[in-house]
Amino acid sequence: MSTTLPATLSSLRLERDQPVVEQIVEKLSAMIRGGALAAGLRLPSVRALAGRLGCSVHSVVEAYDRLGALGLVAPRPGAGTFVAAVGPAPAGRGADPDVGDEAVSFRSFGPPALWKPGNGYLPESWLREAWPAAVLHRVQRRMPELLACDGTARGDVALREQIALRLAGQSMPVSPDCILTTLGGTQALDLILRTQLQPGDTVLAEDPGYFKFYTMLDRMGVRLLPVPWHPDGPDLEAVEAACRAHRPKLFLVQSVLHNPTGWTASAATLHRLLLIAERHGLLLVEDDTYADLHPGHPVRLLQLAGGQRLIYLSSFTKMVGPATRLGFIAAERPIIEALLQAKLLCAPALPPLMEALLAELLASGQYRRWLDRLRPKLAAARAQAVTRLQGLGFGLAAEGEPGLFLWAALPPGCEPEALHRAALDHGLLLARGTLFRPDRGPSRHLRFNAARSAEPRMFEVLGHAIRASADMA
Repeated sequence: MSTTLPATLSSLRLERDQPVVEQIVEKLSAMIRGGALAAGLRLPSVRALAGRLGCSVHSVVEAYDRLGALGLVAPRPGAGTFVAAVGPAPAGRGADPDVGDEAVSFRSFGPPALWKPGNGYLPESWLREAWPAAVLHRVQRRMPELLACDGTARGDVALREQIALRLAGQSMPVSPDCILTTLGGTQALDLILRTQLQPGDTVLAEDPGYFKFYTMLDRMGVRLLPVPWHPDGPDLEAVEAACRAHRPKLFLVQSVLHNPTGWTASAATLHRLLLIAERHGLLLVEDDTYADLHPGHPVRLLQLAGGQRLIYLSSFTKMVGPATRLGFIAAERPIIEALLQAKLLCAPALPPLMEALLAELLASGQYRRWLDRLRPKLAAARAQAVTRLQGLGFGLAAEGEPGLFLWAALPPGCEPEALHRAALDHGLLLARGTLFRPDRGPSRHLRFNAARSAEPRMFEVLGHAIRASADMA
């Protein structure tokens, strides 16, 4: 039997720090669904592909078995493994039709692609290091008790105490009774909007900002007023003018390591924002989801405001893995009680097992140690990504910031739509700036996740896409 590999597989590479089987499945799935491997094509023999990739035969066998379970390949005894005829890629799990295909697809689910450098999570291979065996073993001993427990709507007491201790260590003292655990940051934000807003209200929205926030507000019938976001924080003149003219009720602010720009607001800007909010009765909601990645001591609104006319939310999901889905809200007691009543209507209690795992991770000091290992690793990946993006002609404002995200302006003469199409043709799914604008208006920016932009081959492909897009324009 011939061991010649199809030309489309000649560029297939495996990364050292990621599981071999998962890489093979992901990359072959993308090729098959994208049409690069046509139906009826015989794939390389197990030994031939293992030799080409430098991995074990057992890894290729398992990968082919998984592809068969997905209906993407079909083994023929005595003849080999062949690409099956497949329809269009299935809709992403939990896909939100109002968000749009791109919003769904560049996340961890959606149409397959070889690279998704705009994905909002840390790489799976990195996240495995967040959970030491000792933490898992200690919680495992309590498994019968935890699996039989209903949990509490307010959240596990031990976990809320650990969260309060962590906040106090960051000069943000909050009583455990003024903390409510949630099913990730998304539920936290949903509860806040449902308890604080009514249809017809006016809300200020960062431009650019968190795309899911816009969708939530659209569904509520709330009016959105964009506020430009700069490297030192929100445009305060725009905030003041909007407050005078329209009396908005709420402003969601990502003060530290802003998504998608990665910028951190200055203490002076945040202080002035608080004064504006106080003058106009504007409720500030601080989203602190990515702040734990900051290696310094950035100032938060919660530190300056002391919790008055402010709701603070955060999540551990991005730090320790999407399966955790554990966030929390900190606010004054009357607000927490209103949020608790709203939570009782939709998801009374979080899984006690997950809350116990997070409580143990915090109490053991392992979460702090994980962040201490993670930040320099991320800084190194970020430095490499900055160098490579600038080498391709991208512009980066405040590239010296720490954190996950890079907000990259397209090279001169590069058209966003043409680059998007060319990148898809090359197996590269980009997070376009238009997705992060409240009005979905045009943008010449892309969001890059520094931790997911470390593969040199990805930048080679991006360079090809840039050149191809110039031909398409």
